[in-house]
Amino acid sequence: MQNILVILDKPKHEQVALERALELAKKSGAALHLVSVVYEPVVSISLLAGSILNISGEMKNARSQWLQELQQQHTLPAGSTAEVVWHHDIPFWTLEYLDANDCDLVVKTAQKQFGRGGFGSIDWRMIESLPTPLWLAVSTHWVKRERIVAALDPAVDNPLHVALNHRVLHLGGTLSQILEAELESVACVPVPSEVADLAEFREQAGALLQAVDKVIADSGITCSRTHFVTGKPAAEVNRVVDRNKARAILVGRGVRKGPKGFVLGNTAERILGRANTDVLIVP
Repeated sequence: MQNILVILDKPKHEQVALERALELAKKSGAALHLVSVVYEPVVSISLLAGSILNISGEMKNARSQWLQELQQQHTLPAGSTAEVVWHHDIPFWTLEYLDANDCDLVVKTAQKQFGRGGFGSIDWRMIESLPTPLWLAVSTHWVKRERIVAALDPAVDNPLHVALNHRVLHLGGTLSQILEAELESVACVPVPSEVADLAEFREQAGALLQAVDKVIADSGITCSRTHFVTGKPAAEVNRVVDRNKARAILVGRGVRKGPKGFVLGNTAERILGRANTDVLIVP
């Protein structure tokens, strides 16, 4: 991991994304590019131009001063840069930046809604469109363990899903080494509780578990433990993560053909919406 783009929080907020990025950079040697986005919609109203002529310049100058102070408070790794960007659309600007620059990871604080899960529209647009892994960081009160959980798709008879599982595992393996964390995996089969106890289902589930284990083995990544659960994936996957107080969960972005290929599947959306910890989305 060499280059990390950090979308900074507004000055009045806790800089959660920066904290995550600094930890990654310290342990990996990656360079950071800090970006503070500022914009005031009123400047687009031409009839008010005379009364607000200097507002954009004043806002950018104030934010630049804050960014300089922020850099003085933290020791950035060699090669790191920082800039203030005047732009009305963070996801659009990020896509343009990624198109023009080499970047291994984008880190941003999640826009948690009402403190009970769910992401804001900016986050969802970035989740659905970024070609680079996205780390959405949240501030939680519990003491997290050095553990990362990779959520795997149990549809291992589909080559596209297997390839996505491998990408999730490879990123999980990289981050677990950098952060000196354990890597675990979880696969959830969405079956009704009424059939979960049937002997036939148990036999078939055993074969599926072996298939999931083979996917992990073929990836070349070692997981300290694989959780194989049944039920509603959003609930069960997050239950595994919460019970183990994992610091992050990796979720692959849904594999679809055509325009829908850029949209998460319903299962992944539900998992993300109920997550209580950091989430990494793997395209």
